[in-house]
Amino acid sequence: MKPPGLYDGRVVLVTGGTKGIGLATALAFAQHGARAVLTHKWGSADEDELRAQFRALGAPEPLILEADISRSEDTDRLFAQIAERCGRIDAFISNASAAVTVQSLDDLTERAFAKSMRATAWPTVEYTLAAKKHLGAFPRYVVLMSSDGPDRFTPAYDFVACGKAAAESLCRYLAYRLRDEDVRVNVIRSRAIKTDAFTDTFGSEFYGFLRKLVPDEWFMTVEEVADATFGLCSGMFDAMTGQVVMVDRGNTFADGISVIYEQRAELGL
Repeated sequence: MKPPGLYDGRVVLVTGGTKGIGLATALAFAQHGARAVLTHKWGSADEDELRAQFRALGAPEPLILEADISRSEDTDRLFAQIAERCGRIDAFISNASAAVTVQSLDDLTERAFAKSMRATAWPTVEYTLAAKKHLGAFPRYVVLMSSDGPDRFTPAYDFVACGKAAAESLCRYLAYRLRDEDVRVNVIRSRAIKTDAFTDTFGSEFYGFLRKLVPDEWFMTVEEVADATFGLCSGMFDAMTGQVVMVDRGNTFADGISVIYEQRAELGL
């Protein structure tokens, strides 16, 4: 008999939960008994294949729903469905975001900036408030998936970085506003991870170029980020809220031209 899981009878909502970091995070929670609610944009998920992955873990069948994080009407519809079919959310993982990539000065427009901020900075707050509105309670745990983009140059990342920075600030303030509600709001940053989103943002050539300069160990894995996320929602870190946690194996410190020089023989330089 399978022992009881830490999340038996509990529900986790993961936006963008049908692939990449989102799916790995949902599976990490499912391993501990959670019922996962996964959102995706229209036509972007193979639902049968997803359900098979959860069955292989002996986990509850996921609830897979379509919702666009940039549309408030989708948010209300989503939470009405969750209220009807689940009745609760114990953990909310704000993973999905969208931003216009910038290739030149011509791409720096007010419209693109506003669109990017709406779909990157606002969904964490909107979904948290929607949980209270539709379910009568906030999630006990809220985790925003971010990156090191706000602190370092990354090609085409202008609006992405702005959105991430704003989202992190809003999470800190949200943690303060909910300090008397028994809610923990934290942010996880990670280094580059080879996912579809990475390719969509930077193009297919960027990964090949990076591999000439850095070893595989420079890249994080989706499982590492997923496990850290579950840890924040496990009850073991309940003294933490309003924090930004870097999940990078220490690579942010050991980065740059000096490290490449030190490893020049291994890299064939």
